Amino acid sequence: MLRTARVCLPICAFAVIAAGTSLAQPKAYRPAPRKPARTEEARICEPVQAVAVGFGLDNVTTFVQGNLDLAINEAKDTLASRGLKAFLVQDRTVTCEDYIDFGGAIGREQKCRASARLCGKPA
Repeated sequence: MLRTARVCLPICAFAVIAAGTSLAQPKAYRPAPRKPARTEEARICEPVQAVAVGFGLDNVTTFVQGNLDLAINEAKDTLASRGLKAFLVQDRTVTCEDYIDFGGAIGREQKCRASARLCGKPA
C-alpha cells in the first residue's frame, strides 16, 4: 500500500499540474500596428520620353535607354526646383519600329521610343 502511494502520488501531482496548464487561456495574438500604406496622391508624377534613330536594333535600344536616362535626370532637376524630393521612376517601356529601309547593303534604320513616369514627393 505504501509502495502504491509513493508511485501514485507523484503521478497524480504531475497530472494535476498538466491539467492546470492546459486549462490556462492562451494569450490572444495581436499583430503589430501597421504603418499606413504610401499613397500615390502624395506624389507628383510627370511623363518622360526619349527617341533614338539608328541602325541595328540592339544599338538603337541602348541609345534610347541612355537618352531616357538623360531626360529623367533633366526632369528630376526640374521637379527638384519645384521643391520635390524622393524620386521614383516607374513604367519604363521601349518600343521600336522600322523607320527607313535603305535596301540590301545598308539595311533598315530603326526608330525607338522610350517612356517612363517620374514621381516625386513634396518636401
